[in-house]
Amino acid sequence: MTDFAADRNDPAAFAVRAESVGFWRDRRLILADVNLNIRRGEKWILFGPNGIGKSTLIAMMSLRQFPNVGRLSLLGHRPGGIDKFASGRRIALASSAVGREVAPPADPLDVIVDAAPIRAVPEDLGDSADVVELAASRRGAARRREGAEYERAYTLMERFGIEYLAGRRMAGLSEGERTRVLICRNLMSAADLMIFDEPTTGMDLGGRELVVRELGKLGEGDGEFAGASDRTVILVTHQLEEIPAGFDYLALMGHMPEERYREYLAAHPNIYAPDLGNPMPGTVTYTGGLEDGFTSEHLSGMFGFPIEVRHRDGRWSAFRA
Repeated sequence: MTDFAADRNDPAAFAVRAESVGFWRDRRLILADVNLNIRRGEKWILFGPNGIGKSTLIAMMSLRQFPNVGRLSLLGHRPGGIDKFASGRRIALASSAVGREVAPPADPLDVIVDAAPIRAVPEDLGDSADVVELAASRRGAARRREGAEYERAYTLMERFGIEYLAGRRMAGLSEGERTRVLICRNLMSAADLMIFDEPTTGMDLGGRELVVRELGKLGEGDGEFAGASDRTVILVTHQLEEIPAGFDYLALMGHMPEERYREYLAAHPNIYAPDLGNPMPGTVTYTGGLEDGFTSEHLSGMFGFPIEVRHRDGRWSAFRA
């Protein structure tokens, strides 16, 4: 990995920079002492078991939630000090939480097109039907929906095998179909930071392999994604089989050891986190390359039983030993 010291004083060099980040809610400490530095253009896997706080951490990275302990900067800025709308256009999240917010009657093709970059339109267009006011923009920005945008969105749908969904309603989609629509929506955007949270949720084997293949092309900057080398991509999963090629960096999440937990509480006396029988909070336990991170020892400790990890032909898998 690149020498961190070389970029330490240059916040703009990082897409994500977390320093002792923590989050507590409802008398429970969910995340504690999370330290993570992701440089622009890097492709990362965020891996950990269910309930470890991955979704909470991703919510912070996508400006849907804010840490109440520590410091977090995104794309060189502290979240509380930047325009949330402008930054939101630079950060794209595909997750089940985003899917639940999409209007049920929406056409999947429109859902994807609406993520296209905003371009200013001349004021003299007046009430032209081609102009759509973006209610989410506090600046009253407007954009023109062009045929080229629909063509690109439809091409993305074809790549992910869901072109037949154009003209339907989001309410009628299966979980796997909805997931693929949200992936296409991410790819339609011009975001500097793309986050894919469990991108094969609800998919059968064929759907999973299609998504893994296409996201592998994104990671490798291949084909249509040749210009994506400067984009930062984070893929969140708890399944080794879902990890595509082209991702070079890994952050493992696990429960914080009790001794470290006690030290963290002592260092942050303002945290309201009494012992109520809750599990230890989640934290980042490893950052580095995939080969050194995805070991039988690391995963056995993470899941609490012996695991054998295999890496063959660029794909990962794990079995109970």
